[in-house]
Amino acid sequence: MAKYLNISLFCGALLGLAACANNSDGGKEQLTETPLAGDSNDILTGTMTVIVDETVADLLEQQVDVFRSSYINSTVKVVADAERPAINRLLKGEGSIAVLKRELTAAEAKGFTQRSIKPRVFAVGYDAVIFVTNAQSSDSTISYAKVGKLMNGSAKGEQNLVFDDINSSSLRLLKEVTGVEKVSAGQVTAVGSDIEVINTVQSKPNTIGVLTLNQYLARRDSLGGLNKIRILSVSKEDNGVAFRPSQSTLGDDTYPLKQEFFVLNYQPNMGLGIGFSAFLTGDRGQRVVLKYGLLPFTMPGRELIIREEANF
Repeated sequence: MAKYLNISLFCGALLGLAACANNSDGGKEQLTETPLAGDSNDILTGTMTVIVDETVADLLEQQVDVFRSSYINSTVKVVADAERPAINRLLKGEGSIAVLKRELTAAEAKGFTQRSIKPRVFAVGYDAVIFVTNAQSSDSTISYAKVGKLMNGSAKGEQNLVFDDINSSSLRLLKEVTGVEKVSAGQVTAVGSDIEVINTVQSKPNTIGVLTLNQYLARRDSLGGLNKIRILSVSKEDNGVAFRPSQSTLGDDTYPLKQEFFVLNYQPNMGLGIGFSAFLTGDRGQRVVLKYGLLPFTMPGRELIIREEANF
């Protein structure tokens, strides 16, 4: 944690100095540089592509909107994809900034290492993998053991698990916590998007959908029939204490499927990625995370009320 805090303070200082230098009238930052093609050579101007794990894409879109409202000569394009394809995009050079739920392995980062590019890694906040089921289902909780049986196909005749993408960070986490290496095609399906996960659960009472808290919060107000959805509490052990996902249970580490997400900056220079990363980890960016309903990595400066439940 100390590493992330030190980086955040460093970037915050850079962002503050640049904002002061470009804000002589004390209002919105009026930057004089015009956007460049490719990565910017300035921390607050130019253009860049941010590759984003699609499970936090909606939050990042909101962050970009707030960032652009202040730094008007910056252009940030968000490219969302499942975790594995997103990492491949980063390795192929489709962008040099990524927001992911894990850092690259040594093998994945080999190409950057060979070019002497060291990543600047910034912790942004916490999301969570959640389970949703049809309201007609009698289930209110789910355990790691049951998830493991559904994933390896040994829970014959029971519900099926529905994911948005087989390459998602959610599936990776569930494989890690259950110890399942090979996923059963008979009881695990991928339907292409978080919207389709919700639609499937609403129409098929015997399915359990796997989403992230970010995805649920993004869809709950825009989709009809959400009263047909029930969010399950999760326990690590059979008959153990189960917890619902919320800012509160993420904050006290009682919800077991908590996911930290990071911004990884592989720009070889002090470009726009530094400014955007400083914004995400600074007071304004952290407030966006908090207001959205997720848990920021650091609490904003003034006292705010954290909801016990995320208005489910």
